[in-house]
Amino acid sequence: MQHWVIERVMIMAVFAALVLGGMALIAVMLRGRQRIRELAIQQRIALIEKGLVPSPEADPARFETLVGRKRTVNSRAARYRSAGVFIMAFGCAIFLLLCFAAGIPEVAFGVGGGIVVLGAGAFINGVLSAGDPSDVGNT
Repeated sequence: MQHWVIERVMIMAVFAALVLGGMALIAVMLRGRQRIRELAIQQRIALIEKGLVPSPEADPARFETLVGRKRTVNSRAARYRSAGVFIMAFGCAIFLLLCFAAGIPEVAFGVGGGIVVLGAGAFINGVLSAGDPSDVGNT
């Protein structure tokens, strides 16, 4: 065999080993996470069978729903998140139009990418201000 064929086979073997190793790692992590969830559910069931109320720290939203309290929603954060997603979609649309319809990918990356970054900033602003109690309930 020629030298370049052996080299390509070795590169493909290394790449295949990396891919298979990554998939095995993901499978092991998913199984571990599933087992932890099973144990947490068994613990909650045991507490309920003993007549105790499970601690709210495990799942605060579910606990508040069971108790009857409704979680307040930060409306400003929700608006920023939805606006961010819309602006990012608009930036992707502009990118696709400029890149494929107009055939100028350099400009498409600049204009579409700039709009996507603007939308990502609005989305991140909404995510970060979701826990801000100063705007809870305001519209």
